[in-house]
Amino acid sequence: MLSDDQGKYEFRGMSGGRYRVYATNPAAPEQYCDPIEADTTRAFSGRLQVDINLKLPLHKEKNSANPGIVSVSEATQNIPKSARKAYEEALKLQKENQAEQALARFNQAIELYPEYFQALTERANLLMGRGQLTEAAADFERALRLNDKYAPALRGLGYCQIQQKQFEAAVSNLERAYVMDQKVPLTLLLLGYANLSLSRYEPAKQCLEEALKLGQESAARAHVYLAEVFAHEQKFKEAADSIRRYLTLKPDAADAASLRKMESDWRERAKTARDQQ
Repeated sequence: MLSDDQGKYEFRGMSGGRYRVYATNPAAPEQYCDPIEADTTRAFSGRLQVDINLKLPLHKEKNSANPGIVSVSEATQNIPKSARKAYEEALKLQKENQAEQALARFNQAIELYPEYFQALTERANLLMGRGQLTEAAADFERALRLNDKYAPALRGLGYCQIQQKQFEAAVSNLERAYVMDQKVPLTLLLLGYANLSLSRYEPAKQCLEEALKLGQESAARAHVYLAEVFAHEQKFKEAADSIRRYLTLKPDAADAASLRKMESDWRERAKTARDQQ
């Protein structure tokens, strides 16, 4: 069935009950949508509106990635030597955990060259680490106005949006960051978490597993989020095993005690489920 010129469908004479709605785009078969649960018994006056959003898959063909290529925005920059020096000094100070001095140097670099989107992004990362999410997001957005394909800024803005519970916006920016640079485990870890927060379990699982393939250590927290996916699927043994894998990698995690209890609870639920079979 095709939509009208406004993209709307209408089904008449359906029996009351619960339905799962899917959609495809004949002109672009690669597009997909998450299944939408619709319960017509809760509809007002027998009418129920269901909104469906078609999306492109997260993973592109491998030969479409362009790792290591410098963008036009970067290649055409004419950064003054003084601004570049301040930026490089800021990076060094940041690595040495001298945040205040690093911030001052980032500020200097940006004052000398306002279009320095790399410095804006690094300053935003610093601000984000200090919990100044509003200021960090503003810097990321400013950097993206200068170069809307800069993956570090897209990833940083996505993180800020996750912290602010703007999960739809986070997914959009993190997917764009992944397209620009497919080798950073953190992008997929964050994208998995954002999808999980929206109860999009299959995309979340895909992203989290891929994050672990790229970096078992740096994306270790993906095991905790995968445990939530397994628990949702009533796979309690797998959920417990996933928590165990995380604790093996991070035995001194701040929430290790609560995670051990979670693991124990899920193993007990797995045992109960086996005994009832």
